[in-house]
Amino acid sequence: MPMQAADAPAWMPGVWAKGHRRHWLSLVPRWAKVLGLVAANALVAGVWWLWANYRNLFTAALLVILVMAVWLWRRGRLARRHREMVVKPFFAAARKILNDIPDGATYKDWVSIPQHLMGGEDLVRRTLRDRLPASLVERIDASATVARLSLAWVKLLRRPVAWLDWFRALKLVAWWLERRAAAEADAALSVKIPPEAELGDGEQARLKNLVSRRIPGEWDASWDHQNFVVTFKHPPRPPAKVLFSEVQEIIDGLNDSQVLLGLGTRNEKIVLDFEDETPHVGLSVGTGGGKSSTLRNIIVQQIRKGAEKFIIIDPKLISLDCLDGIPEVEIYTEIREQWAAIAGFALEMERRYQIKKADKSVTFPRWFLVMEEQNDFAEESYQTWMDVKEKKDPARPPVFSQLAKSLFKGRQANMNIISVYQRLTARAAGGTELRDQYGAKILARFSPQAWNSLVATTPRPKSSRHNGRAIVVIGGSERVCQLVFVDEDEARDYALNGRSPVAAPAYVPIAQREAEALPEPVSMVKADVSIPGDHLGSVHGQSMDKTGSNDTNGVVAESDVHGGSDGVVIPLVQPTKELEAITGNEQAAALLGMTKDAFVQARQRYKKREGHDIPGTFQNGNYPAWYEKDLRRWHAKLPRAGVKEVASK
Repeated sequence: MPMQAADAPAWMPGVWAKGHRRHWLSLVPRWAKVLGLVAANALVAGVWWLWANYRNLFTAALLVILVMAVWLWRRGRLARRHREMVVKPFFAAARKILNDIPDGATYKDWVSIPQHLMGGEDLVRRTLRDRLPASLVERIDASATVARLSLAWVKLLRRPVAWLDWFRALKLVAWWLERRAAAEADAALSVKIPPEAELGDGEQARLKNLVSRRIPGEWDASWDHQNFVVTFKHPPRPPAKVLFSEVQEIIDGLNDSQVLLGLGTRNEKIVLDFEDETPHVGLSVGTGGGKSSTLRNIIVQQIRKGAEKFIIIDPKLISLDCLDGIPEVEIYTEIREQWAAIAGFALEMERRYQIKKADKSVTFPRWFLVMEEQNDFAEESYQTWMDVKEKKDPARPPVFSQLAKSLFKGRQANMNIISVYQRLTARAAGGTELRDQYGAKILARFSPQAWNSLVATTPRPKSSRHNGRAIVVIGGSERVCQLVFVDEDEARDYALNGRSPVAAPAYVPIAQREAEALPEPVSMVKADVSIPGDHLGSVHGQSMDKTGSNDTNGVVAESDVHGGSDGVVIPLVQPTKELEAITGNEQAAALLGMTKDAFVQARQRYKKREGHDIPGTFQNGNYPAWYEKDLRRWHAKLPRAGVKEVASK
């Protein structure tokens, strides 16, 4: 059987003269081949001459051309993937709703979807991780080696990220980024409607649902029946900033179980209700996204609404130091004390259920467990557990079992958990089954991986660089929110509400912190610690339920208050001319009211975190030494490292 004749390329019409296969170059005329060879040789000779005579300029030009070529290739690849993965499937789905679209019509004439609406980089950035099975990804996340590598990678990128933030903060760059963000926010998605189409309420609702399912974000539809076009635009953006003082009247009008997170589009209230479907809250907030302010906002609102206790697990030591000394707040910074506090939280929950078993009508004041930087807490827990566990003990630290118990059963006992993650991995959460227990998620400046692990819905919205701009996910709804901003002094004053702190505060107000130096203390006088009696207090493991089922008289021993009878009042006067050095760890610990071991551990943690010793450290002989004001300033910024803060009645 004779072979089929091969066709010429599309750009060269014609067929083979003979009935056997030959290369398509055989169709090229001889003169064209000669001309091509001459041009190729001239190009090679020209490149060689440029390299020999203008090597530096040629290298720079070659690099620029290479970069531009890669950029154009990526842009083209992104456009192709956007067309194949977004536009064409959307047009096929819309065609089923708009049945009157002609058969030969293409997407170009009927659908317009700007590329940036989908967060186009996500279409290109399909990594090996995205191709792996979900079960294998979970096992990778649970690996200790992967967790350590992730933390090392974050620390490695900390300085480049800081440089990038500095570059973004430049006025010209910030202006350009703001204009670009505004243009993207004002972009519209349009769909043409066949003139003969009769769209009822059902078809319009189906088209709206199609847009909301396929394109991330909130959308408002505008129907132009004269030009036969429906346009979808983003609703108005939330306010640029929401101050606590501006919404305090709204906060005071909420129920005891509710918290105002912020304002959304059209200034509607974004409210979190701990008695609804959101007993536990998960946060994934990047640097500058408003994490500390959001935690302060939730905590102080609930303190004023009758919450009895906030147990704060703070591996960073200084995240919520403005709440130091508030009666309802306990701050734990040491890993073993953190384990004990979490176990006590779970025991209190079990105790409440025992009371409810006898009397189902009993109600309890609300307790909160705030897990700040849970990724760091999880890694430190695993490392500490590996050091102390025996061969027969499980690989996972027991503290995660206590957390799981509280997440599963805490709602009816008014025991709520607020967890802050950089990324909610199975290792950090203590198990994959715990992710769904967070009824509310707050995400700001999040990575795609953080969204996939915490929310895992598609399409994934874009993360905003605006300070305090977050996406609040409650149930199945995703809402853009401008979080309430409350500064440290305002939060402390609102939480205390005129009461006195239970101990000498380690927190230094902002105005005093900005002063050049603290006044020098000259005397120390013992003082009685005033314990206010107009709030719900507790001894660890005992709460005052609102029906009196605890049978507790609410008496708090002196040792239960931080510092006991050693609380001091330090009158401040002008510094003396001659300063006496505090030499050695023992003298420094005695000055600060700490044990020597606690002071040494706090000093080591500070040095590990900041990369240097306590500011003002110098050598006095063979021992480290400090001046008193330097020690007190350092101690004020580091709220009693290694010392547990206990609430009192």
